[in-house]
Amino acid sequence: MTLRRLALPRILALPLEDLACAALFVFWAMQGAIPGIAPPQSHEMTGAAYTTLSTFGGILSQAVADALLVFLVLRHPRLLLRRIAALPWAGLFALLAVASTAWSLDPLLTLRRSLPFTLAGLFGLWFAARFPAPRQFAILRLAMVAVALATIALVVCAPALALDRSPGHAADWQGIFTQKNACGRIMVLASAVILFADRITVKRLAALALFLFVLVMSGSRGAWMVEAAIVLLWLLLLVARRGGSRLRLILGLAAPAFVALCAAAVFLFPHLTRLLGRDATLSGRTAIWAQVARFIAQRPLFGYGYDAFWRGMVGPSFQIDAAVHFIVEHAHNGFLEICLELGAAGLALFLLSYAGAWRRLWPRWRSGNLAPIAFPLAILVLILLYDLDENTLLIFNGIFWPLYVAALATIASLAPQRVPVPVARRQPPVLQEVS
Repeated sequence: MTLRRLALPRILALPLEDLACAALFVFWAMQGAIPGIAPPQSHEMTGAAYTTLSTFGGILSQAVADALLVFLVLRHPRLLLRRIAALPWAGLFALLAVASTAWSLDPLLTLRRSLPFTLAGLFGLWFAARFPAPRQFAILRLAMVAVALATIALVVCAPALALDRSPGHAADWQGIFTQKNACGRIMVLASAVILFADRITVKRLAALALFLFVLVMSGSRGAWMVEAAIVLLWLLLLVARRGGSRLRLILGLAAPAFVALCAAAVFLFPHLTRLLGRDATLSGRTAIWAQVARFIAQRPLFGYGYDAFWRGMVGPSFQIDAAVHFIVEHAHNGFLEICLELGAAGLALFLLSYAGAWRRLWPRWRSGNLAPIAFPLAILVLILLYDLDENTLLIFNGIFWPLYVAALATIASLAPQRVPVPVARRQPPVLQEVS
């Protein structure tokens, strides 16, 4: 069926299918927490009382998003059938989340949230298969510009909703997001959409300036650090494109080592965290990690069920709240969160999918054909950096899970690349004198 184009300005004259995809990415960027009709995760941040509008509005918005997703995917089901076998570990990871209903602390909650999580993964696979890279970037740019402009509009029109509620951060922007760190995280992602596209134009530079402005106003220092890392990655790719195979080999080995050293420095040297304006416990994260590790040891293989552990004053999460003296919503480490919810089995499946992506990227890196892998590479790095002290991958309405699956699908679809082997020059034969 041919889609009609909307009678909008040229910059927004995209097919309805593209606009629907952009709307889904906006929904996931906000983690499904629409201001005014926010579902529970937003109330946990703001402390606002539940209302009939927020309860039923959250259910309705989720139902609309899921229905739109299913409609889009079912329009081209063969795209999924052709690609799904290429992502066995990610597929098993999503199925494990649904299967964890059987042993979950809250089976109904796990079922309700694991199904949208699995659907979002299917959408990521479909998105990578349905659209070529330029069209994917156009959709993501539209979604990111929309959330950035909506954040500014909410700050101007309703600052009580748009400013962060946590103590000491009254001037920081959370905008349409659940809190300032979520705002900063999406702006970092938005800047990656610009930097790792095929080319940068004047309009895209203007969008990048918009994203960086909102990022600064969010006051999220962690996001500022990740943004610096993303800019360094972009510069690294520029150097690698212009260098030879030997230089790319050195950079490919040195960059992961540098990232590991930086992560170790932040966690092992308290004085460095103080220089960055953060306390030695990383805002209480080390205490949370110690408590989380204790509960992981009690259910090490399959965990407590997808999204079922953190239930406030109910269940074992209350013991962690009591131990650290504040309410905790997640483990503040994506890898510990996977172990907590899905156990060692879930972590193994994730690591297999993640390591497999890097294995497929390596020949491309060595060959110098970096344009097709630039954005998937940025997504892999963002997930690694953010899940060191946050939880981005397992959020059932989060944007990083479908983008991660889309990155895996893009990497898997690339043709195998062989590293060119330099041919040694043949030396002319040496003529021997005849005596």
